[in-house]
Amino acid sequence: MTPIELALILVFLGVFSVLSYRKELLDFEGILIANAVGLAAITYSPSPSLSFLAVVAFFIIGEVASNYPRRKHERRNIWNVVGNSLPALIMIALIVIYPEKSFMLELGFFAAISAALADTLSSEIGYYSKKDPVMITTFKRVKRGIDGAVSLLGEVAALFGSIVIAIIYFYVHNNLFFSIIIICAGMVGTNVDSLFGAVFETKKILNNTHVNLIGSASGALFALAVAMLLAF
Repeated sequence: MTPIELALILVFLGVFSVLSYRKELLDFEGILIANAVGLAAITYSPSPSLSFLAVVAFFIIGEVASNYPRRKHERRNIWNVVGNSLPALIMIALIVIYPEKSFMLELGFFAAISAALADTLSSEIGYYSKKDPVMITTFKRVKRGIDGAVSLLGEVAALFGSIVIAIIYFYVHNNLFFSIIIICAGMVGTNVDSLFGAVFETKKILNNTHVNLIGSASGALFALAVAMLLAF
């Protein structure tokens, strides 16, 4: 990475941080974690610029979906960011520890981001479905906003988010098969999130952070499982 590219990235992170705080999108600790994810992608990913772009796409598209059309949200805090971002950070950390596995682990990184963005868009855009959603465990109609509820609009939105991240991955590796796996990972992640929301979050056994973390991690694990099966 050239000094000019690094300078542009740092300027972007500065602008992102200021706008996120002033617009009350993230609290201070949430901004720090978001910056840490971006900097980790730049520093340790085998494809730093494109990995950073995937992180940027997640935060920007996710925040746009959360606020336009405007729907009342509390300022997102550190736990909201951790729930969505920790699996991707773990993939980056594993790349540092096991550089010989960097291709597989980078796939897991993109899959985790895909799942996080898919779930965010599914929840935020799916809320505006004209028809009431159905509970993922029973397929019975429920009120919108209920944990574990899914809708066709939400699934389409999730697919869009997965495709965005897959396109970035394809640009890096020009591998259509694994790009499709990243799309599948996004859909797996968002629906695992809904399933755990229906079974555990509605009963207060898990909270939203736990469920988001499980959903994002399941996307990464799905992609890694496919890659490992192909390796045998």
